[in-house]
This record gives sequence, structure tokens and C-alpha cells, in this order.
Amino acid sequence: MLPEIAYALLTDSEIGAGKLIGVTAVDKDKMTVAAKFCLANGFFWDGVITQSQNLREFIFTQAAYCFLDFTIIGGRFSLYPSVPFNTTDLTIATVPPPTNSSGEPIEDTGKPSIKALFTDGNIKDLKVSFLSPEERQVFQARVLWRKEQENGFAETKVVEVSLSDVQSTESWQVGSENDPIETFDMSTFCTSNKHAIRFARYALRTRQLVDHGLTFQTTPQAAMFLMPGDYFRLYSESTHTSRFANGVITEGGVIQAQKAISNGENIYYWNPKSEELRDEVKYGSIVILDSGLASETFRGCVFTVAQTDSSDRVYKVESLTFAEDGLVEVAGSHVPLTSNGYVAVLHQVYDGGGDFIEST
Repeated sequence: MLPEIAYALLTDSEIGAGKLIGVTAVDKDKMTVAAKFCLANGFFWDGVITQSQNLREFIFTQAAYCFLDFTIIGGRFSLYPSVPFNTTDLTIATVPPPTNSSGEPIEDTGKPSIKALFTDGNIKDLKVSFLSPEERQVFQARVLWRKEQENGFAETKVVEVSLSDVQSTESWQVGSENDPIETFDMSTFCTSNKHAIRFARYALRTRQLVDHGLTFQTTPQAAMFLMPGDYFRLYSESTHTSRFANGVITEGGVIQAQKAISNGENIYYWNPKSEELRDEVKYGSIVILDSGLASETFRGCVFTVAQTDSSDRVYKVESLTFAEDGLVEVAGSHVPLTSNGYVAVLHQVYDGGGDFIEST
């Protein structure tokens, strides 16, 4: 398994970088959890390293295929599961979770453990970075894996996974047969069809749902119990917009948007052709006629629905560094949650479901 290989490469002085790194610079406890996690979920690394390469880059790249984070905390290297897992058997927490005869979830460990709360009152210099349209483009995943033959030659197999055109949640982007194909070559180490499929689903969900990250500065006391990989909640009363709740209104009044727009919703709108609206973005309530068309005022406009309520989101810590004036700079990536509080990128990833289409 990869954690065992990484541990050997980081600590062994003959086959790895033991003379430069050594046992003291590796977190063995976290490596042990990562190894048991891979064993429980069938994430094996069965390959050969045939050429010299950057050790940190190699471990970082391969860790992603096994649902692991490669971190350096306090100067010590470690691998640790990048997704919530069941504490009893270390399997990935299924979303939705299994239920008993009464329909209640059996496991509750699929919900992220929130280690800190940040608000407008204990942060400064908040900066949000949205991914580019190319980085948010949903795709069809083509994964290559290796099927071993007893007393014979290995065979490279291909599994294709894509998002269906109907999703569990209305606001989630749907898939299409016209989506571009992205290929992941796991044939050098992956010998499990199940491993290949789960990675493909996870990659598709991540592209579908994760759209931004952020950085901000806070006091050392507020970030005292945080480490890379931990989850925190950010509660802000700033005005936000959603990339799904926006669109255009044609000259004929047809509303084109990924999300259904209701009559009376507050929107920001701008008309590039109108002398009255060209120089200023307007704010107001959209008027939708009985015919389903927008009223004359909004025709020809680009718009976005204003979310003026408080924003409550969960993020995963990517890095913690000291900033100026003794403050701590926190960098995090958005972790979308389902309506009942589970990590959305794991929805149907473990056992599959109607959101995915698979072919071999």
C-alpha cells in the first residue's frame, strides 16, 4: 500500500531518502492510520518505480489516487485520509449513509468534524479565489487500470464514468455525452476495477461541486487547534452570489438560467444595450408575467440572484502560515455539504447510484 511505500522511501537510507529525512521527520501514527484506511477500502499500490523522480512530487501525486492528503505538519511528513471515514472499520463514510429498519442513519461519522468557527469579527483580509471556467468544466472520466492474469500477462482495462443528465440535487451540474473526456492512467499501480471507479466518481464530484477557495488572517488563538486537513466553518453576513443562480434574459423575455427563478426574487441586473442601465448595475425584484416571461424592464439583461442572507460554509484547511503582526494566515478550500450535513463530494461515490453512468 502507498503509505507503507512512502514510509520506506522517506525513512530508509538505502532505497529512499532516509539520510536526508529519517524516522524522526515522519509521523508514523498518521501513516499507520492511512495504511489501515487503504487496506479497508481496497486502495492498493501494486507497481514498480522504474526511474528516479522527485520524491515529494511522487508521493503527492499518488496520494490523490488513494484518497489521501500528503502533509507536512511541524516539519513532519505524513499521509492521512482526505475524506471522512468510519472510525469503526476505517472505510470511507458513505453518503448517503446506510440506514436501519426505521430509516435512521447507522453511522454518523460521514459528517466532517468542525474544529473552528470564523466570523466577520475574528478574520481580516478575506480573499476568495474562484476556479476558472475550464477548471469547473464537468467531464467524462476514462480510467485505465491493470487486470492481472495468473501465470499470464497483465491486461490494461478501461472504465468510463460520467455524470448522468439527472442529478440528486437540482442545483448540481448535470452531465452530457458532449462533455470532454479526461483520461487517468492508473494502470501502473491499480489492479482493482472498484478502485478505478471510486476514484473516477470522486474526481467527477469534485469538479462538479468545488468551485472556490479562500484565504484570510486570524489570531493565533482562533486557529490554535487547526491543522492542515481539518475542517472549519465560516459564517459571514456579506452578500454572496451563486454561480448557478445567474443567467440572461432574452429580448423576448425568456429567462435562461441553470436554476429556476421565481417571481419577486431580488436580483442584480445589467443591460449592455440600454443607455439607462449600461452605466450601472441595478438591484431589484424580478417581475415574471403569467406567460412565464420576464417583464419589459428586465429584457436583454444579464442577472444574478442576490443572496443577502448570512453565508454559512465549511472549508478544509490547506495551509497555515504566520503572517504579519503575529497573525496566522489560513488557506482553505470549499467543502460543499448536503442538506443533512454530509460531505457532498462523497454522495454516491462509494456505492454508486443514479447520478453516475459507467461503462467498461
